Amino acid sequence: MILDPHIHSTYSSDSTARPRDIVKKARSIGLDAIAIADHNSIKGSIVGIEESKDMEDFIVLPAMEVSSSKGHIVAIGINEEIKRGLSPEETVEAIREAGGIAIAPHPFVRYREGLCDRIKKLDIDAMETLNSRYIFGYSNWKAKNLAEERGIPQIGASDAHFLGAIGSCVTEFDADFSVDSIIEAILSGKTNVFGDRTPLPLIIKEVINKKIKRI
Repeated sequence: MILDPHIHSTYSSDSTARPRDIVKKARSIGLDAIAIADHNSIKGSIVGIEESKDMEDFIVLPAMEVSSSKGHIVAIGINEEIKRGLSPEETVEAIREAGGIAIAPHPFVRYREGLCDRIKKLDIDAMETLNSRYIFGYSNWKAKNLAEERGIPQIGASDAHFLGAIGSCVTEFDADFSVDSIIEAILSGKTNVFGDRTPLPLIIKEVINKKIKRI
């Protein structure tokens, strides 16, 4: 199974991709599963789940990217929205109480609200060690080394904010088309992460569009 576990929809203020279009794009490029993880909102993934409810060969996981008081944490498999502004430790606990797993996204990218050095002691379920926006950067390398050192399951993700970036980096594992099976596979640590950098022209276009929106 191939999963892109970190995609943003229009329920994030910095994304241009609608949940319906995300599902269509993900299926068209051969993904088996995705997590629409919007900033502090589970609404995008709920819409995506509804769009994919009759698909036997594709699944959308309930998810969101939570802003803790000290950095972002992706919640996958949750059954309710997680409150923002809690400490990283409280956020992880809240995610688990909601039936999900807590993933550290881009942990060493400071300006993207990475957990940075706090990740070294945080009890986390998985770590994003291959983010398509930072393939050639120091942050992915540092995250991978720490995950291997601590024995933390590794995740690859696109962190897509527009349709063209979906599937740039992914996570591969053996699982069934169910939330529980996918979570179990991630927690087992038997994952393979791979992918390429989001094309730079697309990132530049994204930045330009954001600036235009602010005018």
